[in-house]
Order: sequence, then structure tokens, then C-alpha cells
Amino acid sequence: MARTNDFALTYAGAHEEAGMTRINLAPILHRIAEDPNYLLSEELLTLAGHCPAHADTRKEDFEKVAINTLLGFLYVDLREHIIARMPLDESGHLLLPTPPESPHGLDFADPDGLAAADPDRMVGFLRDSVCHLLDAIIKDWAIKVMVEEDRCRTEGTITDIAAAGYVLGRELQKSVLHGPSGYDMLSITKTGSHTALHVCWNLVEAAPLLRPGLEAAAYDDLARRSLKQVLPLAMGSLGMLCQFMAAGKIEADDHQAIHPLRTDQSAFLYDPDKDLIVLNTDLIEPTAMAGERHYTGCPAFYANGLINLYMEIVLTLAAQYGMYVRLQDRVA
Repeated sequence: MARTNDFALTYAGAHEEAGMTRINLAPILHRIAEDPNYLLSEELLTLAGHCPAHADTRKEDFEKVAINTLLGFLYVDLREHIIARMPLDESGHLLLPTPPESPHGLDFADPDGLAAADPDRMVGFLRDSVCHLLDAIIKDWAIKVMVEEDRCRTEGTITDIAAAGYVLGRELQKSVLHGPSGYDMLSITKTGSHTALHVCWNLVEAAPLLRPGLEAAAYDDLARRSLKQVLPLAMGSLGMLCQFMAAGKIEADDHQAIHPLRTDQSAFLYDPDKDLIVLNTDLIEPTAMAGERHYTGCPAFYANGLINLYMEIVLTLAAQYGMYVRLQDRVA
């Protein structure tokens, strides 16, 4: 059985083996906090002052550092926006929208139908619903950033949020990596949100699969304690993340986050010595794009508490709808 720290070490080593060097965005974000003018500097666009690991470093690597730094800066505000916009009822339960044209055929207005749904159908419905909720909140946040830009432009002033939004939009438009596909702040953030929710759901669903027979509170505790074991995925490159998820059978062919965890998944293991769910180091393979020399990790990783917030949302829904008991029925 893998030791609990094996994955992070092996994962980082595989990036090195693939020829990639990590650029930690935390010091760059610290510099922005000390001097917001750095948001508008040319240095930010050239690996933020880091020496290229190779003379032939591709343009995409320079873009990656700048764009992910700007997103990481903005995501601190996104976290606060999500918290402020979370819809709760009088009992403190999270209110989810019924997704339009949901493939699961369920409706929050029909509690009897929800109670009768099989575990896969119900967890898929919750996944779909929370993605739609976060999409709406993220869209509201993106509009707020754009309104701030427009206000500053009209008034001839500047704020940190407006500056970051402006530079990010400019860099995305001319980006070799994102420009051709038309990705903007909104689409990138929605996609990243879906991925984070997907991984959090996978961890929650893995708990009863790997440790059947526990009470709901014990599963909640196990998932919370195991989140740190999963966070290294957010510290790696996108290519390595995709490679691992495919190898562990935790990503569907259509790449959507609405699909329940497969029972034949191999990405998550239970470590009885530490009483934790850990990631399977045997699935890691060095993976990089041609000429890819640098990686930063997910921008959300650098926004303090954002990934934990996504996990808290998923844990809340799992408890609210009794998913641990229902998922045990699936295992049985």
C-alpha cells in the first residue's frame, strides 16, 4: 500500500521526468499584493522574472504563467462572491436549481421522485445541478469584473480587480493557447469549476466504495481528512491531470462532470495505516506537450480556500441528500 506522501512526491518527480519545471505562483501573487502595479508590468508577461528553463521555451509557457497568475489573483474575489451568493433555505440547506434538459429526469419539486431514484441517477443529478448553480454564480461574478473595468475606464481610475480583468482579457485574446478556441475568463472559470467539483464528488463517492459499512458522519470525516491527499492533482500540469484521470477511469469520454464515479475506478485507494483515501501512484506517467517546459498548477490552488469551498459544497449536498447511505446500496 502506498504511503500517504508518495503521490505528491512521485507526481512532482514525473513532471521533472517529462522535462517540466514548476513555477510557483504564490511569490508572484505576494508581489502583486505588495505592489498592485505589477499587474500591469511587462515582467509578469515574461515568466514573472523567472529564467526560462530552456532557450526554446514556447510562447504558451509564458502565457500560462501570466494567465494563471491573473486568474489566481481574481479567484480570491470569486471565492468571496460564491460564499455571498450561495442560496440557502431557512434551515440552512443549499437550494439547487433543476437543470434544464437534465438527462436524469429528476426535479427538486418532486421529493418522492428524488427519494426513489437509484444512487447513480441521484448523484448524477446532484452533480449536474451544482454545476449549473456554480455556472450562474460564476457568470454573475464575471459580469461584476467587467462592470468594474467599464466603471474605471469611464471614470479614469483603476482598481486591482479592474486591472487584473483588463490584462487577463487582453492576454487571452492574443493567446496562442486560448485565443483560437475563444476561451475567456468566464469559460475557463466554468471549466475549472466543473473539474474541481468532479474531483470532489469522486472523493466523496470513493469513501463508501472503499470503506463500506460506516456511518454517514464517519464518511464525512474520512472525505474531509483525505482532501489533502487529492490536492496534489491541483498542483500539477493540465496534461498530467488528464493523464491520471484517464488512467484511473475517473473521467468520462465526454469530459463532463455529471457522471458518477465508476465502481471499477483505480485512482483512489484506501490506506488502512493512515485511515485515509489516497491516490494511486502506479497510474502516474510523465506527460508533456511537445516543447512544454513549465507548469504552474491550477489557478484555484493559489486562491486560499477556494478548492476547500468546492469540497464543502459537495460534502453539504452529500449529507443533505443522504448520499452516503444511498451509495452504500450501490456498492451492495
